[in-house]
Amino acid sequence: MRGLCALALLCGACGAAPDEVDDASADVAPTTDTARDVRDVSADSSDAMDAAEVSRDVMDASVDSSSVMDAAEVSRDVMVANVVRDVADASVDGPAMASGIAPRNAVPGESMARDGSNAVSVASGGEQVFRVDVAAGEHVQFMLRFGPERAAVVLRVDRWNGAAPVTIGETDGGRGLRTLAVFDPSGPRTYWARVRPMAALTGVTLTVTRTPFQDGAACTTDCARLLQLPLPNDPRVDGYATDDATVFRYQFGRRDLLMFVRHAAHTMQRRGAAPFIPQDLSQWDGETPGTDTGAPRHASHQRGKDVDLSLYGTDSLAPWRSYCTVVTNADGRACTVGSVRGFDAATNAQMFADFFATGRVTMCFLDAQLITAVRPAARAAMFPTAVATQFTDGTHLQHWPNHDNHIHVRVSEAATTGSAFSWEPFEAP
Repeated sequence: MRGLCALALLCGACGAAPDEVDDASADVAPTTDTARDVRDVSADSSDAMDAAEVSRDVMDASVDSSSVMDAAEVSRDVMVANVVRDVADASVDGPAMASGIAPRNAVPGESMARDGSNAVSVASGGEQVFRVDVAAGEHVQFMLRFGPERAAVVLRVDRWNGAAPVTIGETDGGRGLRTLAVFDPSGPRTYWARVRPMAALTGVTLTVTRTPFQDGAACTTDCARLLQLPLPNDPRVDGYATDDATVFRYQFGRRDLLMFVRHAAHTMQRRGAAPFIPQDLSQWDGETPGTDTGAPRHASHQRGKDVDLSLYGTDSLAPWRSYCTVVTNADGRACTVGSVRGFDAATNAQMFADFFATGRVTMCFLDAQLITAVRPAARAAMFPTAVATQFTDGTHLQHWPNHDNHIHVRVSEAATTGSAFSWEPFEAP
């Protein structure tokens, strides 16, 4: 338990936001942006860039930074280190997060939410609590839409751990929209969606949508359906986590991509690896993240086919951070030759292989120096030929600027599996 708290704090200290438009657009308090970015350097302090370079280390060079939102538009997701720590502290000795349905009125003032639209009416500074009992194999989406677009509203989700409600996710980010999703394959579970506005909120709705979902490395039906990546119930079990750069409304992906992310996370967890951190997939509407603010954070990430994932370091952790000394030019960041440090090539090769084994990956983007480091590790792991060849074919792992701190994974949108997906055109990340 104490170890997870340390992991949560370390992730908060080391994590860097993914290819963002500007630090002000991240779902994190603006007062912490500079401190977080200055900390986002290689573990070897000799590789530290100067403060000006570090402050841009997490930004796609192709994005026009003039599209910064003003202070009133800054959106923030309140989460991560605190959420993970709360989950750990609430767990008693024994199996993490005991299953079960909570007794009625476990949360004072709760009301049972209906599937579909639920009327929201909350006084200024008040709270409305919606309870949902979820069956195993049900993905449940909570989506709150409201106006005016800049209204300050918090959506929080709690989970029954067998003894008490425990917060697993909270967001106050996004214009006129809050959205969180839950899923628990272990058995029936009670969740609560809490709506907390700063000013009176009436005439709006919280929509509850249930969708059948199952984990696995292969998707057979309804694979293109856009779903939000479920909140991790317990990162120690789910194998993935969130951090202070996570933007929940940008975590929507195809059903198959969500399955692959969760499958890889579970596989890494069984190997004893720390949780990795998925960041941008697509917006809730399938558009490129940042389109909602007029400042797209990527060239692609549409229709839920792409995901950015943190990488493992030799300290056995996977916060967002650079693994080399970078040089920045007109194209963006790139690792300098021979500067890779703290990068766990063997563990990252295992994670990549979990995705390659699905037969659905079309291409991945990673810095050339990290590719050079991971290929020998893949050879040493003696993966099956169908997986091993994807490390060296120049397509499934290819260089792109700004990928010194994460890997970009893309899955096919084709209905059937092919060996090389040669019919799918290249699209920059």
